[in-house]
Amino acid sequence: LKDLDQVIYLNGKPVMGGAAVKIPPLEKYIEIRSGDDPPDDTEELKEFVFVPYADRPWEEIQGDTIVMNKPAGYVSGQLGHQYVNAASLLTRENIRLDHLDKEERQLFYNDGSTVSFDHWKFARYHKMIKSMPNDSGETLPGKKTKETSQGKIETLSGYDTSGGLDSDSTGVLLFTRSKLMYQRLVAPKPGIQREYIVKVHPAIPTTKDIELGINIPPPTRDLSVLFKRGNRLHNERISLKPLKEAEWLDDVQNGKVQKKQSRTIRFVTVTGTNQKRIKRMFREYLGWHIAELVRTSVGPVQVDSVPEGKWRPLTQEE
Repeated sequence: LKDLDQVIYLNGKPVMGGAAVKIPPLEKYIEIRSGDDPPDDTEELKEFVFVPYADRPWEEIQGDTIVMNKPAGYVSGQLGHQYVNAASLLTRENIRLDHLDKEERQLFYNDGSTVSFDHWKFARYHKMIKSMPNDSGETLPGKKTKETSQGKIETLSGYDTSGGLDSDSTGVLLFTRSKLMYQRLVAPKPGIQREYIVKVHPAIPTTKDIELGINIPPPTRDLSVLFKRGNRLHNERISLKPLKEAEWLDDVQNGKVQKKQSRTIRFVTVTGTNQKRIKRMFREYLGWHIAELVRTSVGPVQVDSVPEGKWRPLTQEE
């Protein structure tokens, strides 16, 4: 126990039953202490008081959630055949702390004080660099990121993504180590708004569309169908969530604003609408194929608050 940073004590006794232990629902005397500082018999048992996450001191939750401006060529979840996990960009070299004061910055530079870094093996990714966009390979070994003598790179550990982006999509990508924050980010109610800007071109029916009987309509500029309830994708029972906002943005070509020929759409969704369903919705209901997708914001977190390929902790206000 002396080597453990945190030990759960139940009625003054350490809990040693594994990763998950059932306790009586009315149990009051629960305490988390360092392994080298166990309670003694003369110490009065402390009653456990639950403090909601939003009410906890900022010093306790600072760094729990971070934002990355994800570039193209990286996947936010499982590794693809030609792509690298976006978590590989969570290095010390890529952190941006300009919004913090000097004392707060030191909390992130000193390993273990606020965040921790572990070795990340890149050996099998070297062959993938050639198939990635030029800008995406800049943070891989041999370029801007420092390698250790063992050929490994230290990346942020203990975080998971909430709301993924595929390899050809870019923009705001949130990581969190807090289960409570993760549930808040993915819960359908009350829902957190996400803003996207997409570039589209007319969808062309594929062989798969024809085989599955999916009818791709002619491209339409009427976006009103996206606000209706009850829309369903082909062969799906679950209805699509109506968009909160949707509008065509002006395209500028040769210095002139092109309104009728615009191929750029801005729209806002709520939690529960993933990007794959969004792309299918645009094909099956509007007749448009999404060629580029940028997530410009998640709640108050804006994409331009951190450079592409870099990351930073969320502010207390965010």
